[in-house]
Amino acid sequence: MSNGVTLQTVADRVGVSRTTVSNAYNRPRELGEALRKRILQAAAELGYQGPDAAARMLRSGHMGAIGLLFTEDLRFVFTDPDTTSFMQGVAETSALSGTGLTLLPSPPGVDLADTAVGSAAVDGHIVFSVADGDPALESVLSRNLPVVLVDEPDLGDRTSFVGIDDRAGAHMAAQHLIELGHTNMAVLLGRLTSEVSSGPVGADREQSASMRIARERISGYRSAMVDAGLDPADLVLWEAGGNGPDAARHAAVDLLAAHPAVTGLLCFNDQIAIGASQAGQLIGRRIPEDLSLVGFDDVPRARTWDPPLTTIRQPLVDKGRAAAELLLEQIDGGPPRRTILPIELVVRSSTAPPPETPSRPRSE
Repeated sequence: MSNGVTLQTVADRVGVSRTTVSNAYNRPRELGEALRKRILQAAAELGYQGPDAAARMLRSGHMGAIGLLFTEDLRFVFTDPDTTSFMQGVAETSALSGTGLTLLPSPPGVDLADTAVGSAAVDGHIVFSVADGDPALESVLSRNLPVVLVDEPDLGDRTSFVGIDDRAGAHMAAQHLIELGHTNMAVLLGRLTSEVSSGPVGADREQSASMRIARERISGYRSAMVDAGLDPADLVLWEAGGNGPDAARHAAVDLLAAHPAVTGLLCFNDQIAIGASQAGQLIGRRIPEDLSLVGFDDVPRARTWDPPLTTIRQPLVDKGRAAAELLLEQIDGGPPRRTILPIELVVRSSTAPPPETPSRPRSE
């Protein structure tokens, strides 16, 4: 097919306007899924590769790229299942719009001046789960470019925001354990601040927490205890110092040694729940007979782990798509908007009544 195929060629084939075809690439949420598929199918048949990024840059003065800020190193970004699922959604949407994607890692312990955060040639930023007040976040905000914050922090009308109701999700997780009969519960967190720390969480550490998600989820766990007539002060809080299985495994061993009466463990994410499950094997705590685990996110590994994890499911790929769409809207002159995505409790085999409950089902 000739390179002379244009946006208008596709529009004529489908019988819609040029603007509608443009929206299929740049503002997919403005079209119904069926119409968007028709447009993309027609474009593929005609050999149309999408909007000309160079021409659009000349017309608009835009750089044709968006920046994706993480406060982790690139090894984590490409191996953590939560992050890779989110990135998949961002990449899908940016590719459809002909927009480049620039990764901007700013890991702990690395001087901000040694990163590209403050100088990257981008039209706007997606900021993925960064502590309030983090220097990398402040650098991005100071550039006065469009910004979409994902998960945290939430700065209100200053920026677009994409997230879930973390408090409600945590409440569901704790309520599930309480309904099974658990009263001795603990929370295994990743981090409460941008500083790496592991071990029990004291009142001072909790009060200084800069990670919004951690604060919201702790509040949700405690509210479920209050609703059930339990004392929320009895909830054990423990930091793993990281969001992966290795950190969680070591932290869970220490937690359970310090609090052997704990029968229900609420984990900040599925990776932490997997590490806690490994810790149970190391110290002879069977899952779920002796220790019930609830994760968060429902990454693919949660479904295939042995035993499969009970967890709070959130749409991670859709979260990436939503963040990219909101940022592209702002780059095109739209106002900041908020998107709160749905969550649900998924019950699998990592939870059961506590061992002292006579009615606990026994495996054959």
